[in-house]
Amino acid sequence: MSLIEIKELHKKYNDNVVLDGINLTIEQGNIIGIIGPSGTGKSTLLRCLNQLEIPEQGIITLNGKEIDLASKKNKKDVLELRQNTGMVFQQFNLFERKTALENVEEGLIVVQKKSKEEAKKIALEELKRVGMLNWANHYPRHLSGGQQQRVAIARALAMRPKLLLLDEPTSALDPEMVGEVLDVIKQIAAEGFTMLLVSHEMAFVRNVSNRVIFIDKGVIVEDGTPKQVFNNPQNERTKEFLAKMHMLEVEPEYSI
Repeated sequence: MSLIEIKELHKKYNDNVVLDGINLTIEQGNIIGIIGPSGTGKSTLLRCLNQLEIPEQGIITLNGKEIDLASKKNKKDVLELRQNTGMVFQQFNLFERKTALENVEEGLIVVQKKSKEEAKKIALEELKRVGMLNWANHYPRHLSGGQQQRVAIARALAMRPKLLLLDEPTSALDPEMVGEVLDVIKQIAAEGFTMLLVSHEMAFVRNVSNRVIFIDKGVIVEDGTPKQVFNNPQNERTKEFLAKMHMLEVEPEYSI
């Protein structure tokens, strides 16, 4: 049985169509890497699933329950959706005046109504999982970008989400810090979490995902295993995109 089904998801900004009828079935334990050119709707897809953006049309079925993503009326459904999805952003989005521990505790106390004692226990477990236990009492300003992103991942995991949404989790990091965050994501992927991962780190997407989708102009044009998509893409647009990415990785187009 599928964990999540997304049907006919449409989103536009004025006359700019960003998502043009996305249909996607996500099975338990899927780690779906989402690739494609910038501005093609990858991040918007995640934001619609977490109701940070309201689409013009779209249905999501979560654990057998159908939720209208375009409806602004049913706050109970929105709350349930957010309780079952965890979001990791490009820019960390930590509370600057709260410690790492307090940042992870926040959702447990406010959204899940857990006691302070229970929230602290869970938060410490998740900080340990991402290698940040020794920094539990540090504020974000005292942490590197990679450390802040690991705290953000711990915050998302603490909610025990059915689906983890990662939106370019390494794009705001210095190159030296990318590896530590990718290592954490690889670790939690191995633990069986269900994930949608938007990333330009092609090698990482290929290694960590068990399924890859390529989105172009708001439409899924390729969907398959990493081997199928990266080694033998069927769509010409996918072939063109991957050829360019390979060229950028192997040899610069110009020299100084």
